[in-house]
Amino acid sequence: MLLIFDTMAITKQKKEEIVKELTEAFKNARVSIFADFRGTDVTSLNAFRSKIRETGGTFKVAKKTLITRSLDEASITGINPKELEGEIGVVFGMKDAASTGKAAHEQTKTGETFKILGGFMDGAVLTVGDIIQLATLPSRLELLAKFVGSINAPRYGFVRVLSGNVRGLVYALNAIAQNK
Repeated sequence: MLLIFDTMAITKQKKEEIVKELTEAFKNARVSIFADFRGTDVTSLNAFRSKIRETGGTFKVAKKTLITRSLDEASITGINPKELEGEIGVVFGMKDAASTGKAAHEQTKTGETFKILGGFMDGAVLTVGDIIQLATLPSRLELLAKFVGSINAPRYGFVRVLSGNVRGLVYALNAIAQNK
């Protein structure tokens, strides 16, 4: 009888650890995406987890009740995991929300039964359409490169204008030198 109580205490303790881990992930994530992975084979899920890790995120699977408890503890409202269909996993994007959304969206295109159900980003509820729009955004590095390029563009233009005047002067001097 004592063994049964010990086993139950370990199970409850493990559940508390899972809730604590999920709560921290919800609080620290830039984006959280709920997905139904029912019917997806283990090999595809492992490959998906690798892609998510490359973006600086994680993919966690837990019971809906534990996800609901962790959302309550993180004070996040707007989506009730108990109302979502299927087996629920949560994609947490810790660094780049666009790359994480892109990886989740690509997983839906593989023909598997993986489905995006919704999510959160910076406290705002995301619909499936919002997550698809997020997935089509350029990555953070691409956006930074475009930003730096746009900052440098006037400087490069100014250098070209100045070098054009100097180049014109050199051509004129060369033409005068050849005529003499």
